[in-house]
Amino acid sequence: MSQSPRLPYGSPTTLSGISENFALHSSLESFITPRTLAFQKAHPHLADARSPIRAKVLNRDVAILSSYDHVQQILYNETITSFVSSGQAYDELMAPFFPPPNLLLLDPPDHQKRKEVWLERMRSLDVDVPTAVRHCVCEHFGSIPSGSVVDLYESMKSLAWRILLSIFLQNETNGHGGDDASKVEALHEDLLRGQFSLFPISISTPFWRSPRSTGLQARQQLQSILRSKVSRGKCPFAVGNSGEEQDIANHLLLFTSSLAAKSIASLLMAVLLDLFLFDEAGTSLSTKIRSIADAKLRDDYIQSMMSEVERLSPPVVGIMRRATKDIVLNSRAETIPPTLVPNGWDLWLYFLGAGRDQAVFGENAEGFVPDRFLDAPASQQEGLAFGAGAKTCLGKDLIRRVVIAVVETCLEQAPNSQPISGPMIELQSDGNDLAAGVQGWLGWKPKVKPEEWARDMKQLPTQRPRKPIMVKVLHQLAT
Repeated sequence: MSQSPRLPYGSPTTLSGISENFALHSSLESFITPRTLAFQKAHPHLADARSPIRAKVLNRDVAILSSYDHVQQILYNETITSFVSSGQAYDELMAPFFPPPNLLLLDPPDHQKRKEVWLERMRSLDVDVPTAVRHCVCEHFGSIPSGSVVDLYESMKSLAWRILLSIFLQNETNGHGGDDASKVEALHEDLLRGQFSLFPISISTPFWRSPRSTGLQARQQLQSILRSKVSRGKCPFAVGNSGEEQDIANHLLLFTSSLAAKSIASLLMAVLLDLFLFDEAGTSLSTKIRSIADAKLRDDYIQSMMSEVERLSPPVVGIMRRATKDIVLNSRAETIPPTLVPNGWDLWLYFLGAGRDQAVFGENAEGFVPDRFLDAPASQQEGLAFGAGAKTCLGKDLIRRVVIAVVETCLEQAPNSQPISGPMIELQSDGNDLAAGVQGWLGWKPKVKPEEWARDMKQLPTQRPRKPIMVKVLHQLAT
């Protein structure tokens, strides 16, 4: 007999919502896991470890979904997708800082029309991405004396900015683009701080300006800079008229944002830690991949490793939608009642949890298996780092090309290297073990405790370790 739909587990009050705001900003994983365990304890006859959780955030009811099936229903099921809105969900957080028209805030049917235009623009991008990225990587690591110890995340963030501004604003990479690039970066940092401020009010006085007010002012300055770049042909997109000029400038605000740079930095950091520091039977993945003689097999292995990193360590832990009508989410298990998400509720799609769902990825779902996707059947589900369905991230293919180009450059054999032939770039541990929460993020250690996640990882606006991960950089590049 079918069961009646039920609200997500939990009954937060407005008062408890204040503390939940801070808990969510601290660590989504440490927020969700204890509530899931509490649900299992209260309902031991229900085996589902990823039941929807109810929260109260900024005085709004929120259903947090960490089941792969539930996330897929929101992103793919046309009966449901027509009754959820990204534009309404992001209205307060994004719209003031990334003004329309832009794809992030559009809902069907307008979204699909605009996306077709932008997919064609991305396909005709006037940039040789692998060559541009290789040049950026060599310039970046070449500026670091071989043997130096660096903060890997900060180094990858610097490289990500260099790549983004090189591709989208045609900045010269030498010297990181000069004062113009530094100004763009600084303004984007102000915008991001305003966007994610816990004090969401714009106040400007002669003596003090709130983070939100500072962020909005930064947006205006960035719009002026980017519009000027587009009008002078300093971007890789062809411009037909003034309307296209504004559309392109608006999207460049997204493409060159601090959020984009930090997302790429997070992904690059996870990839390079896996590539150089993950120990597989006493051998690093970089050594294993370099030993594969067959070029296609080597490429396939890198692709599989990339898919596994995206599954386990998505830079952005999730996305939001808002229900515009009562919706019902069905469960894979017949013993679990359907979940009712009422009209007006927000849905947080937690990609990190969905990517580790044992019902989809097996008992080793929490573990890093670099060849998991090698020769995988067409039915094999992927991670959700770039979303899915009609609103899959526009930059998905570009970012994958960027990250793979970074990996391939690092794995190259140094030409005519003296006195010993060796790899172009190598990273080594500084001798300190990675914290438990960081190993959990990478999938190196199973069953990491929620408090270890909260202690060791930041998850908003993108995932990164709380404390610097220091690595030694070895290379054979001209400095």
